[in-house]
Amino acid sequence: MRHRIYRRAAAICIVLLVFAQMFQTAWAYHREQLEAAMTGQDLEPEKLTLWYTDEKLSPYLVEAASEFEEQNHVEITLQLVTAVDYIEHINTASISDLGGPDLFITSSELLEKARLAGLTVENDSFTERELNEYFPQQALNAAACGGSLMAYPFYFETCCLLYNKNYTDSAPATIDEILAYADSYEGSEETANVENIFKWNVADIFSNFFFIANYVNLGGPTGDDPSQVQLNAEEVAACLQYYQSLNAFFAIDAEEVTTDNVLQEFIDGKTVFTIAKSDAIGTIDDAIAERAAQEESAEEENPEGETAEEDGAEEAGSGYFYGIAQVPDLTEELATKGLSVTNSVVVNAYSGQRELAKSFARYLTWDKAVDLYALTNKMPARLGVDYENPEMSALVEQYENSVEVPKLTDLSNYWIEMEIAFANIWQGSDVQTEVDTVAQEMMQQLQTQE
Repeated sequence: MRHRIYRRAAAICIVLLVFAQMFQTAWAYHREQLEAAMTGQDLEPEKLTLWYTDEKLSPYLVEAASEFEEQNHVEITLQLVTAVDYIEHINTASISDLGGPDLFITSSELLEKARLAGLTVENDSFTERELNEYFPQQALNAAACGGSLMAYPFYFETCCLLYNKNYTDSAPATIDEILAYADSYEGSEETANVENIFKWNVADIFSNFFFIANYVNLGGPTGDDPSQVQLNAEEVAACLQYYQSLNAFFAIDAEEVTTDNVLQEFIDGKTVFTIAKSDAIGTIDDAIAERAAQEESAEEENPEGETAEEDGAEEAGSGYFYGIAQVPDLTEELATKGLSVTNSVVVNAYSGQRELAKSFARYLTWDKAVDLYALTNKMPARLGVDYENPEMSALVEQYENSVEVPKLTDLSNYWIEMEIAFANIWQGSDVQTEVDTVAQEMMQQLQTQE
């Protein structure tokens, strides 16, 4: 009898011990939940996925994601994907069981396509005052479509004029001034490397479009209004006549020229003036740094030897050997504008973490964007960034005075057709015929879609 009482007592103790352990575990979990709630965190981190197509963004995105994860108790997956059928793939993934990205980075020309596919969410993470203070109007226009701000302006690409300060003291205001410089040019020991007065990639529409950009209308300020399209203004033909005439002065071979060899010749001091894309600045600075390192290494190996001969890629005085300026007008009567493309961060309407995705989009395009150029050589759309080279401000000014690639899908073939027209005109084709052919074809496409 006594043994049965002992066994029952032992069993009760075991049960009580089990219940105590269960209670202790439950209370510990409850306490963690309370502590997490008080700190605004969940025990399991929220998850975000971002898609992008440019590998050069990887160092920036990895660093930004790591910092945002630490600050916000979130896990971020960065996925580099192909640019081919980019919006289509996002849409397919978003409506599938697996789900698509919470955010994606896209150029302005694809933004309307993304909006029409139902993939965009309005950018309401900034106040109106912040938008006006933090971003140029050009960036806001690029991120807007359908009458609303549908993305977060991230970075831009445009073109500019570069000139060698060893050969000229200032940037020309017009190409007429470059022609005058060429007429009065006299070779000397200091200019022994010079082979080209003015050279640019005449086979690249991005570098050529500034000739006519001031006189075309590609969908209005935000580039998505089909009622605001003007492609064949009278001044367009005049500008292209001027463009054609330059072949007689500079004889650039459109079959041989490339963006890379034009830039290399400028770096080597063989060219006085060139039209370059904004990412060329980083390439030039990297080349200067590499050359300086090589020379320093050579001096260490041969401290009493002769120093390398100076050429056009050496620094002028204590500054940079090159200057940056906005693209010149053609003449005092014919004005120009550069072409630009803005890439933005878009919050996917299919995301289950919209508010968190919006916070990350703001972080990428504003809070962290001061580090973007240093990590990628890409120009952030946000204002207030300090650059080592003070002349970088000319790129921002050029961007603010540029023509953005339109969002109208019906104008997507315009660039191909216009590049062909520029090529034909450079080789001597009739300017008006080329302009009218492109304009008629594009207007027919627009009318067909109405």
